[in-house]
Amino acid sequence: MTLTSCDDLLETKNFTDMSPSNFFRTEGDMDAAVTGIYLPCTTNWGYGDGGTGGWYNALFNADINAYYPAGMVTTDMVRHYASHTYDEFNVGPSTGGAIVNTYNVIRFVARATDVINQISNSSGATEDIRNRFIAETKTLRAFYMYTLLDWFGPVNVKLDPATLMDNTILPRPSLVEYIGYIEKDLDEAIATSSFPDKYNSDPDNWGRMSKAVAYALKMKLYMHEKEWAKAKEAASQLMQMGYSIISEYEDLFNKDCTAEHIWSIPSNSASDNFYVTEVLPSDFKRGYNHLGNSYIRGNNDTYFSGWQVFCMRWDFYDTFADNDVRKKAILCEYDANDGSHKDRNSGMVGAIPIKFTDTQFANYGIQKAQPVIRYAEVLLSYAEAENELNGPTTSAVDAVKLITDRAGVTIPASATSTKEAFRTYLLEERGRELFCEGQRRQDLIRHGVYISRARARGNNAQDYQVLFPIPQVAITEAGGILEQNLGYTN
Repeated sequence: MTLTSCDDLLETKNFTDMSPSNFFRTEGDMDAAVTGIYLPCTTNWGYGDGGTGGWYNALFNADINAYYPAGMVTTDMVRHYASHTYDEFNVGPSTGGAIVNTYNVIRFVARATDVINQISNSSGATEDIRNRFIAETKTLRAFYMYTLLDWFGPVNVKLDPATLMDNTILPRPSLVEYIGYIEKDLDEAIATSSFPDKYNSDPDNWGRMSKAVAYALKMKLYMHEKEWAKAKEAASQLMQMGYSIISEYEDLFNKDCTAEHIWSIPSNSASDNFYVTEVLPSDFKRGYNHLGNSYIRGNNDTYFSGWQVFCMRWDFYDTFADNDVRKKAILCEYDANDGSHKDRNSGMVGAIPIKFTDTQFANYGIQKAQPVIRYAEVLLSYAEAENELNGPTTSAVDAVKLITDRAGVTIPASATSTKEAFRTYLLEERGRELFCEGQRRQDLIRHGVYISRARARGNNAQDYQVLFPIPQVAITEAGGILEQNLGYTN
């Protein structure tokens, strides 16, 4: 749990401590300021926040206290190896961990507001460069606002630079107002002529926001809100931007900047990715997939086990057909370091979703980029939106077929017989294609089965738990101004 004082978490100030008189004079100054807004977007453990004096898990760190793993263990796809508060739907306002770490990005919304304002008021660099940085920062700010919406609903973000020095705490906006904030940022970014379409051929800038990311965020926002026509339109824009489904599924995780990647979080020796270590059991030596292909991190004499944080639920594993190539990236049995052999019938809690198969070396970090948005998600979202609007049309089915063809599986005729059948099929196919990429919780909520499936697993899940609670520290500091999410009490 990250400890911060009540005043620290909600205190508003000039977050960057920069002004046009001492910074933002050159393109390099602006680049440094914008780069600082990406601080929560790393696969490494996390970051120290100078504004609070606290330390926070990064959004894409694979630890259970981070945004995407904590969300995944609440689903029918992934579970914690042991009992866990998030897995069991026992999260409350004072729980800490992932809710505090995720809520802290509200501060980066305010910092983005400050940077946008400072660049707007600067005469440094050319107008095109200034506009490019502003568009990039607006897209990143929109991503943080969407992340907060996903977990907490609308929150009282700071978007007016005139209020950054004002410690007055404002109430939470309405959902319509908040969605409007995100739309405005994304629309303005997309309309910026100097904002690059994408960075797939520019590895030095890969991982930055682009017009493609902005369109993808619009798509995700509208899917979240079930605004199907708008979701389809955003997906259609992306389908015209030169992306494609690459031939080898495993290359999506062993390579980066492919024609299918829209946004990934880069990883290197300075910012490692610990995903594989988090999913391997602590007594792991060598594992095997259903075809008998083996995986070991090192060799028989020198190898690395894992920290056994989360694994794939067996029920979800069983949804993969044996001829599905995606199943090859999941281990279903392993040799333990005590010489024993384990599988689902002999002590193996769940399957091991390796995904990053080209990581058979003795090291805890894998230095592989973490995919966040892929073209496969675009095609699946297009198909879902089209189905909701017009039923299982040829264009909807063809979009999914690009994905299933690569996987080596066919779409059952029964799946396209009715709108309802295709809707059900799409939910499960999204799970198989995007497993352990942080999408499942949103998908289950959108389809209305998140809570019912949690109850079927034995959890006392309540309808209001489609949202997490606002951290109690923020509620306390607000002195009654901030409303807690429905159903939660401290």
